[in-house]
Amino acid sequence: MSLSKLPLTVRIGIRDHWDSADAPVRRALFSVKELLGIDVAVEIMWDLLFSNLGDDYPDKATFVPSISAGVQAFLDALQDILDAEANPEWTDTLLEHAEGCLRLFIGVSKKTEPTVFWFTKGVGLNVNLPRGSMTSPAEMQSMFKVKLLSCFDDQQAVLDDWADVGVEVVDDSPAAASSSQPADVLPDINMLPRPDELLLKPPYHLVVYGGGEKFIEVQCSHSPTLELLAEYLKKWCRINPQNVNRPPAVDVKLHQASFSFGLVYDRLTMTIDDRTYNFHVSPMLVLSFVEGVLKYKSVSVNGSTWTFRRDVEFKKTRN
Repeated sequence: MSLSKLPLTVRIGIRDHWDSADAPVRRALFSVKELLGIDVAVEIMWDLLFSNLGDDYPDKATFVPSISAGVQAFLDALQDILDAEANPEWTDTLLEHAEGCLRLFIGVSKKTEPTVFWFTKGVGLNVNLPRGSMTSPAEMQSMFKVKLLSCFDDQQAVLDDWADVGVEVVDDSPAAASSSQPADVLPDINMLPRPDELLLKPPYHLVVYGGGEKFIEVQCSHSPTLELLAEYLKKWCRINPQNVNRPPAVDVKLHQASFSFGLVYDRLTMTIDDRTYNFHVSPMLVLSFVEGVLKYKSVSVNGSTWTFRRDVEFKKTRN
């Protein structure tokens, strides 16, 4: 796959978040060059990265910013080691191995955590980004520091040619497990998925408002939950015989979310016409459906307001 065959959003991301001189990863690269006093060349194969990690990013606009943030976390970790001057022997070893130019080969880890190896044949560091969504930059940086400090202990000479960059030997050294957990930091907005993708992941929040006999409202962060509930209510709703058109006794309506891409709902309303006297709307069926069928857990009850939460992901979205 050539760059021209990558999705347009990915190519735009490469231009704006990788190639641009103002990109944070470029500034981090410049800082490392200044500290080392030698050139630093980054070798990255976008087609290989996308074929291995593309499925982890449903919103393709977040792919390149996430990759760039991962590489920046590595560069920041390297800069921390060089700045601290606590490991002069390690720095001397790095400069000796680099032979005047430090090459960085960006690949893909076989695990959900980043790894770093010295690539003997390529004369550079093989920097492997984790599978799945990126963790926080601070946590990535901490893990990269641990891997960097041990990267010369077990040199990797397994890679035969460029086609193998991105395939790494699994490192089960205890050093990775001993890394301290850094404080959480706010993520880069360019790494965040669209609201419609973000809200498909738990926790799911649901609130039922229903104090009267004519109106009930259900708000939920998970659109497929509301869609299923609406279909169920419409299927079993009785007909209003007082109206010659025989409409449903309860008007069940889904309301589109204001923050979304595509058709996403965040609110459901159940309404009875004021002229209808033989019917009233009750929250009991909704509450039973939410807890009994969808397995949401009750969080609180405040008068006529019921709050629920579900922490287990729904594996399949409904079409």
